[in-house]
Amino acid sequence: MAVLRTGLGLQGALTAVFALVLLLTPGALSPPLYVTLSGLAMAGILFASRQLSSFLKIFVAMYGIGYVVLAGAQQLAGLGVLPATIAALLPPPFAATGAVVFAAIVFGISHLEPIRAITLIADPFFSTRDKPTDEIGPFRFFGNTEGKVGQRLVALSIFITFAQVALQLRLNFWYRDLFNALQEYNAEAFWYQLIFIFGPLATIWVVIGMFDTFVDASLEIRWRTWLTRSLYERWLDAGVHYRIPFTDEVADNPDQRIQADVRLFIQQTMVLSIRLLSQAATLVSFMVILWSLSRDFALPFTDTVVPGFLVWLVIGYAVVGTWLTHLIGRPLIGLDFRQEKVEADFRFSLARSRIYSEQIALLRGERAESVRLRSLFGEIIGNYVDIIYRRIKLGSFTLTYSQISVVFPYILAAPAYFTKKITLGQFQQTAGAFANVQSSLSFFISSYTTIAAYRANTNRLTSFKRAMTKAEALNGAGYGLVQGNETKADVTAAGLALALPDGREIVAAERLALAKGAATLVTGPSGSGKSTLFRAIAGIWPFGKGRIDVPPGQSALVLPQRPYIPLGTLRGAVVYPNTTDQFSDEAIREALIATQLPQLADRLDEVDVWDQRLSGGEQQRLAIARAVLAKPEWLFLDESTAALDEPSEAAIYRMLRERLPGTTIVSIGHRSTLHEFHDRRLDMQAANDGRFVPRDVPKPVAAE
Repeated sequence: MAVLRTGLGLQGALTAVFALVLLLTPGALSPPLYVTLSGLAMAGILFASRQLSSFLKIFVAMYGIGYVVLAGAQQLAGLGVLPATIAALLPPPFAATGAVVFAAIVFGISHLEPIRAITLIADPFFSTRDKPTDEIGPFRFFGNTEGKVGQRLVALSIFITFAQVALQLRLNFWYRDLFNALQEYNAEAFWYQLIFIFGPLATIWVVIGMFDTFVDASLEIRWRTWLTRSLYERWLDAGVHYRIPFTDEVADNPDQRIQADVRLFIQQTMVLSIRLLSQAATLVSFMVILWSLSRDFALPFTDTVVPGFLVWLVIGYAVVGTWLTHLIGRPLIGLDFRQEKVEADFRFSLARSRIYSEQIALLRGERAESVRLRSLFGEIIGNYVDIIYRRIKLGSFTLTYSQISVVFPYILAAPAYFTKKITLGQFQQTAGAFANVQSSLSFFISSYTTIAAYRANTNRLTSFKRAMTKAEALNGAGYGLVQGNETKADVTAAGLALALPDGREIVAAERLALAKGAATLVTGPSGSGKSTLFRAIAGIWPFGKGRIDVPPGQSALVLPQRPYIPLGTLRGAVVYPNTTDQFSDEAIREALIATQLPQLADRLDEVDVWDQRLSGGEQQRLAIARAVLAKPEWLFLDESTAALDEPSEAAIYRMLRERLPGTTIVSIGHRSTLHEFHDRRLDMQAANDGRFVPRDVPKPVAAE
């Protein structure tokens, strides 16, 4: 049960037990020592994998199942249980050892820093206990949690990969038999191989390939849905998005990281991990064939026999090629990382030009925008040119490497064929097996460009998650600003010192209280910390010391000078941050009419870019309508009516006092006309130390 609790799962635990049982099974077959040791090693790896990454654990468990199947089949064949025709198709006993080797490799690389960075991003999905996503139907029945569904889809994809490798093996033998038939001029055997062997194999290959595409696409959309939602929900939670720029972590363009980088990470993880597994299985399978074909291999033009010469040659060839590929291609990692950044900067700048199109047009700023965009796009071109040159260098080597590898097996096997030591079919089979082994060992070489882009992509997601972690920690960082709820009615502050991100203090207040029910106006020169004080009360400003207490359970709404207008319908813009189902159409229309926007009352379902369609004053009045609907107990207005003329501003304040009698209003403003709508005035006055202190200013006595 300990194994189950630690997450290895029933599948892995049973596999480990079966691996041990196979070793202890008495019978006619006495397994070689290496088989016994490999069984012990597999059992040890499976039990040691209890703390392994949730994602990598799937691969180890599948290798364990592969070992059990191969070793178990060998045991059954030795006991005479399997039919002779099936036993003849089994690979040599040491093929099962290959599964152990690759399980050990997966376990070993799990401790490498690049792999740990990948699994830290991937693991949360495969270990989540969230219910399966409702809107995605395929394979929803695979488990009672989204993590279980993901694990089983990966396992199914791995199983399909093994099936495809098995088909490759069978096709290798088909090539041998086909060419032997050609050599012997045996038309009957030729057509039999072509129709009755190749036909069914090709059909199975197509069916498996289509199913593989369906499984991979289902896994990709499920994984992307969960990871994207988890990132943007965390990014938007508790002001994290607001605090990220205050951290020392570079996390530019979070929109691109959540949308594009997540998609690429999942696609590349699936391609590289499953493909690597496929190459590993191909390597083991065809290396067995290559070893058997070159067991008594004589060096070309000599009588010197080197057992398994082709195996040793292809291993050495791949090792040297891999090392040279890494030396040539290593700079691509940094270049790909920078390419992602400059592409995102250019796209973000285009989006800002669209958002502020009116301001640009009014200022005749098109030329300046064009110059700036030209500069940003120039960075894209410059970096991409560097990538092109590096890819040319890498490609020239890898293409040369792959072309040379094509003729290697023919050159080496030709002398044996011409001396009639091997048949044409064996000659072709040797070339095919060599090509498959060489391709598997050269996975790193052929995929280096993809791997470099993958590493850059992983680094961007890792740094984004790290930036969110630091932003979340900012609440407890800095001087030690404490947010509490130890007040019954008023908003209070004690020992308050608010600072800028560079540590310079701008606001100081030993005691401060905003009384419930008394409207307060906060005045002072620009840069005196008025908005910073509002942000601290709202709980999103992390830099400072002291304590701020707000009444527990009381709602508050802060309206900045420039309101946020979301995309979509006008209805959604008015009720924000609430949802459209919380207010009736009549209530929304009344709020718009009350805030002097009657012309919009019948356009609730229109979709438009409202932040460009409405003037500054209209946007501010729309934000005031949100307060009318929400009826908060505290309403903080940060120059929220500055774009209105004085009569309109006065009408808005009178309306708020009438419609929201239970709301305490706290305003930031500069106009003297605001004094009559507030019961108290706090003025931010400069102290001798350069900080600003909020001080009460007596309300002027009205002239008789």
